[in-house]
Amino acid sequence: MSIPVISSTGTSAAKIRAAFGTLSERPGAALRLILSSDFGPLRVWEFVGPRAVVIGRGSRSGLRLPDTEEYRSVSGYHCVIELSRNRAYLRDLGSLNGTFLNGHLVSRREEDRIQGVAVSGFGVKLADGDVITLAGVFSFRVGLVDDSSLEPGAKGQSMVEVSERCPSCGRVHDPVPLSKYADVLCADCRPNPLASLKLLKTGLNRRIKTLDPLKGLRITKTLGRGSTSAVFLAERKDDRTKMALKVMSPAISENDWARKSFLREVAIGRALKHPNVTKLYSFGYYAGAYFYLMEYCQGGNSEEKRLEAGGKLSPEAALGIVLPVLDGLNYIHNVKLAALRANSDMASESKGLVHRDLKPTNIFLGGPDGRVPKIADIGVGKLYNTGDTFSNTRTGSVAGSPATMPRQQVLNFKGAGPEVDIWAAAASLYKLLSGEYPRDFPENEDPWRVVLNRPPVPILRRGCQVPPHLAFAIDEALVDNPVILHQSAASLKKSLVAAAHRDGLLAGTPEP
Repeated sequence: MSIPVISSTGTSAAKIRAAFGTLSERPGAALRLILSSDFGPLRVWEFVGPRAVVIGRGSRSGLRLPDTEEYRSVSGYHCVIELSRNRAYLRDLGSLNGTFLNGHLVSRREEDRIQGVAVSGFGVKLADGDVITLAGVFSFRVGLVDDSSLEPGAKGQSMVEVSERCPSCGRVHDPVPLSKYADVLCADCRPNPLASLKLLKTGLNRRIKTLDPLKGLRITKTLGRGSTSAVFLAERKDDRTKMALKVMSPAISENDWARKSFLREVAIGRALKHPNVTKLYSFGYYAGAYFYLMEYCQGGNSEEKRLEAGGKLSPEAALGIVLPVLDGLNYIHNVKLAALRANSDMASESKGLVHRDLKPTNIFLGGPDGRVPKIADIGVGKLYNTGDTFSNTRTGSVAGSPATMPRQQVLNFKGAGPEVDIWAAAASLYKLLSGEYPRDFPENEDPWRVVLNRPPVPILRRGCQVPPHLAFAIDEALVDNPVILHQSAASLKKSLVAAAHRDGLLAGTPEP
């Protein structure tokens, strides 16, 4: 049948008819739509499918808003809900100020920088309990009742009680106010990243645009799990390309600092492009669950490589990992990151990012053969020469790993410069060669006090087979009192290569 709620004449009607098309008649009503809001004396609108319900200020809208100043930002024919036999879809009709579903932009006349749900076909699939907002000024709750199981002549319930089910465990939530929306994990599931995956899948099935990067992906296993997120191995079904999917659960995203840190990590990852830095492909979010897709490093991390080798790597193997890492550090310490500055008019250009948490477990081996060293996990990173901390570090706070941290980073974490990453690279080389970190950390001592008060142990005291010139270069690089010797990645690399050549290592590599 043709759209019944608008006339066949008039420019607006013709535009809507051309954009939405027609609905095929199907015998028997199966889906009942109840729209409820705090607006007006009626407050509840009920429609039976199959039909298309146009919403707006237009005189022939199925749900008509008053043509007053309060609702003037709502278009005459703003959006439409299609009711078929067992499904409901929402589609924007080219409104100027946009249609939003559960806080996500569906579409509007001119797409801008707001990332949302740009729909195609029949639009975004609706679920019981959804909240639709028009132009930011009018919201209403969606209720869907399935009448297909009713006896002929029976009448279904005229109003649904909004009590959504958890997308993960299926538990029914208590009724929620209009400010909330469907697809909410229950309290038990919210901290669980596996439950977040189910939540993201729910949104993906509803054609949420911010979840487009997940289309065609298959999750095969869990790669790791931390205090705030988990990483999964994902594979594209069409070409079997492997990627790492990092997911932050809604329970964590409710913490403003944790959410901003995650999004900063995304912004940094998208800006960095170097063969020795892991790539970040895309990101998205839905109902409080944030994710991003990054390069999968099939060779694992360098700490795993050390353990596979029996606890210690050969000098050639260890240098083969750390020297390219120094190239990556040299890049991130000098990369132009003006677009990432916070509280800036973007007119000036900042240069350089400090990782602040470099360690063997953050050095991965990727590339086609799983042997290319790559710096990962730059979530604690900061701009270092602008006075503007990109990671929003709170005054007095210290993050990172004390085992690969010099005194300078503990004393002034917020103001740490590239030299702390250089020290951490030398400490990582030390660990790969000896199986231990530069400092000993007794169980009964505060690790931060250990960093401040105990000098690194010379590497040859660890009983490892390290040639003398290389050992001296490593020990020299780990002196951090009163200052760190190497202030740039290029300086440490030059020192290590020269020492390795004097020891007869790195045959075929040009000597500096």
